[in-house]
Amino acid sequence: MKQGLLTLAGVTLAMAAAVPAHALTDTIKNFNQATYNLAQAYPCTVGTYSPGLGIADPRLWAGICTVGGNGIALVPGPGVATPRGAAPGVICLARKGLALDVNCFAVASTGNGQFGPCFVQAYRLIKQVPGSFKCPDVYGTPHFDKDGNLLPYQYFQYGTGVRTWWSLNFTQPGTKFILEVVSVCRAADVVNGVPGAAQVHKDTWTWRVVANVDTLENLIEVMHGGAVGTLEVPCIIGEDMYDALVKAKDRLRTAITGGNATEIGNAIFDFEALVVSNCLFVDVLDPLLEFPGPMQFSAPNIQPPGNLAPSVKVGTQGTAIAGIIDTIENPCCCKLLVDLEWIALKNGLVGQQPTLPLF
Repeated sequence: MKQGLLTLAGVTLAMAAAVPAHALTDTIKNFNQATYNLAQAYPCTVGTYSPGLGIADPRLWAGICTVGGNGIALVPGPGVATPRGAAPGVICLARKGLALDVNCFAVASTGNGQFGPCFVQAYRLIKQVPGSFKCPDVYGTPHFDKDGNLLPYQYFQYGTGVRTWWSLNFTQPGTKFILEVVSVCRAADVVNGVPGAAQVHKDTWTWRVVANVDTLENLIEVMHGGAVGTLEVPCIIGEDMYDALVKAKDRLRTAITGGNATEIGNAIFDFEALVVSNCLFVDVLDPLLEFPGPMQFSAPNIQPPGNLAPSVKVGTQGTAIAGIIDTIENPCCCKLLVDLEWIALKNGLVGQQPTLPLF
């Protein structure tokens, strides 16, 4: 068995000297394994700490208006409310130590004529981003070949450079994470102590990010929950803006349920206009510039914004309504727009041709 593997390794090295590495993986017999659709945000249940730690439970603080005294209900009921729970979606791949546990993704499928034991020869992770017509500055402009097929942006990781944890709350719908694992298995089971002939194959695993009204609902909650900087305000900075986004989402859900293309189109159009007209687009959020306040200890300081989306001075270009903050590191407005772009295409609202592919 060892000799067979050594001989195969020698053949593989000879091939590698003659052709590019990608040509090897592209010509090896491939077996597509599971394909998973993932959301960029998921609902979650609000948790609590042990009472002995002296940390208050999360809740809607209502003073003497609190129903039921000081109790808490993790599931909101009549007159009782707790912060809505949502968390970023993630891709979490099994790891051994700090590296991908690649043996978990090498498949000896007898139905495909592959018998164990298998030995991994090479592997890579490919991230493919389609690009967006709505936010090309963030996700890139889509590119197509002469036949109108999408040419995605591609990012490659190999071996110990493969990342096993990806947070998806800013990932564009249509993005794919593709794990390719090349391994040597056997063409037949062991007979009288003799294994079958060694043969090479590739297993391909795919994770795809999708969006719909349900994922959009949880994305809004994620953007409403996480602080951006020391202002202690979330990405959706205005409570009036949060309420408006929830109403726009509900209107879109109703339109999609009704199935009327005109109503869906109008709901998406107005949703996009709401986002763009109330977004503060800045490279980096500097609280001293966007939210200046009275000096303290002879130094400039800030004025934390209230519930209403404030009007913010933007350099010498005038002012902008800061209902949502969009920065290079936290492109919240663009994330909402690319989700609406995907939802529009999924509902048959196609603009320019060629357009982005769906799944």
